[in-house]
Amino acid sequence: MIVQDIMSKDVYFVAPTDSVLTVAKIMKEHNIGVVPVVENQKTVLGVITDRDIVMGIAEDNVDLANTEASKIMSQSVYSVRPSANLEDALSLMKKRQIRRLPVIEEEKLVGILSIGDIAISSFSDTEISEAICEISMPTREEAE
Repeated sequence: MIVQDIMSKDVYFVAPTDSVLTVAKIMKEHNIGVVPVVENQKTVLGVITDRDIVMGIAEDNVDLANTEASKIMSQSVYSVRPSANLEDALSLMKKRQIRRLPVIEEEKLVGILSIGDIAISSFSDTEISEAICEISMPTREEAE
């Protein structure tokens, strides 16, 4: 099985200058946990997760309405191609402890692959269980 077979193709995204409040509203409206930050409507610059927003508020007192998405986005973006093998994508998710991967083809955002997409596919229950455990384990800095 390959990524494009199960990825979400309806991707909501924001521009770097959009507010964090806009990001939060998109997440709420579409019941999603990640919003890519894109330039020219397709080139991924970063991603913002629901956790990024919460951590920004808790640690930096981020003003949701007046802070640009680019200020809190994660710039280290791990991604996969639509033609990638699902096992390889899952391996990357486990290694990097991430629940969602942008799917990029020819430098353009074409979808999002989430651990939820994998869970509802016909992929191995054992592989999914292992992945969720590895992704959810605290990192060293979180454990301290």
